[in-house]
Amino acid sequence: MKILVIGAGLVGASAATTLRERGHHVTVTTTTPGRVEDLQSRFDDVVVLRGADREAVHACVAEADAVVVSAGPVAAHSMTPEDRAKTYHEVLVATAESVTSAPGTPHLVALSALSVYGDASNHLDTVDEDSPVTDSDDPSPNRFLAMEDVYRTTAGERSTIFRCGDIFGADDPPIDAKVAMAHQYLGGSVPFGADALLYRLHVEDAADAIVHAVETRITGTYNLTHPEHPPTNAELFDAISAAQDLPPLVYRAEIAAPAVPISVDRLRDAGFVATRSYVAHPLLAAH
Repeated sequence: MKILVIGAGLVGASAATTLRERGHHVTVTTTTPGRVEDLQSRFDDVVVLRGADREAVHACVAEADAVVVSAGPVAAHSMTPEDRAKTYHEVLVATAESVTSAPGTPHLVALSALSVYGDASNHLDTVDEDSPVTDSDDPSPNRFLAMEDVYRTTAGERSTIFRCGDIFGADDPPIDAKVAMAHQYLGGSVPFGADALLYRLHVEDAADAIVHAVETRITGTYNLTHPEHPPTNAELFDAISAAQDLPPLVYRAEIAAPAVPISVDRLRDAGFVATRSYVAHPLLAAH
């Protein structure tokens, strides 16, 4: 198959590598011209573009049998509602509009986030893909939901949407370092809620799920994270802070997330389970 991967970052490059190893012709995109030489040594074609550039995206999508949209907002540009509004719209919604308006009918795989549930389903025992989603106007869940709506209404019968946990791994800093950076650069204040369960997703699990979706052509919406029950943000982050002789973080709760378990049964029934994503932190031996 000819496969286009929009966003050759941590997840996109990993998925693209596996897809090429499995014999597919893989084109990747980047917004950074300085990365082209390295990417050219690893993939069949490389294109510099932004997802909002509809004409450029159309040219790439036209020949593809499958399109993977793994481009995601940069955390450094997402720490305030104002930053999130601009970044999330451009990276998520505008890219979805470019991809779905392109000629042809390729299978589409897009990465969303578990934040779309917010705290709207906390009255349930378990959150599944049919559970209520948040009505928050924060740009994080709001723009992810808008992106999902574009894919469903325009290409629903040929799209796969993965609602992902917090992605980590590869060159991403370890969680202990992220907590330290929150104290150093953000004044110890984060936009997340204290009681939300910290569901994470290893980059290799994310990549393998994409490969599974492309090769089996599953469609629909799936929660993509580990099946184990994780600690809350406050339980883990504050334990890490204490171990570093730092005070507890301040949780602004601008980006809400479920405080009850998230079901991954639908994706398991479709043939995939994340096996690398849950690693109990040594500071929380009880988990």
